[in-house]
Amino acid sequence: ASDSANVTTVTPSPAPAAASKKPTSEPGATGDDNSMSQSDFESMLKELSEGDVVTGTVVHIDKDGVLVDVGAKSEGIIRPNELSREPFDNIEDVVKVNESVKVVVIGRNEDGNLLLSKKRADFEKAWDRVIEVMNAGTILHAMVSERVKGGVVVDLGIRGFVPASHLGSGDFKHQNLDKYVGQSIPLKVIEVDRQRRKVVLSNRLATQEERELRKNETLGALKEGDVRKGIVRRVT
Repeated sequence: ASDSANVTTVTPSPAPAAASKKPTSEPGATGDDNSMSQSDFESMLKELSEGDVVTGTVVHIDKDGVLVDVGAKSEGIIRPNELSREPFDNIEDVVKVNESVKVVVIGRNEDGNLLLSKKRADFEKAWDRVIEVMNAGTILHAMVSERVKGGVVVDLGIRGFVPASHLGSGDFKHQNLDKYVGQSIPLKVIEVDRQRRKVVLSNRLATQEERELRKNETLGALKEGDVRKGIVRRVT
């Protein structure tokens, strides 16, 4: 009896009542563990607004345009006139089914479907490329599309202007600007104003840089005893 007086008896606690309860259903799920409700599913889909730039997948092409899956409740539509700035005979010359394309949301039609534009997305992408080239200080090549007052216009996917003083040697008083039309020329971007949609380029700076690069390559390759052909430029 004296030994038992120092022994403490521990009574096991009953199991928590919560353990016997059924798991609470997740929001949007039923008791038989069905998938999420339609409203929850729709809320996961993209809510796109006019001006948004997104990447989608071409799922269907017909004479009325292109259907693109952009992750919204229904496919978006690219009308033929919003496909490309360049003329084309067949839509499939521009895009193909399963191709990934970048588009801009430009509105909705009477049925509420998204209206998309690949042409406008390409235009904005061209601006990004021109700014990237300017920041990197690299040379690009573009086709001269027309002569205008004071210089020429080049096609960069956007309109670019090359002043006459930045064409060839820069001696614009004596050169024929018409000869550049239809030619692809090297250019350096010297000014970009995206807000005002203005790009200014220089053929003269690009030509000088290319000439300097060729000169350095030639000098680096020359060695004593080489036999080379050259052109007499002047006699002094």
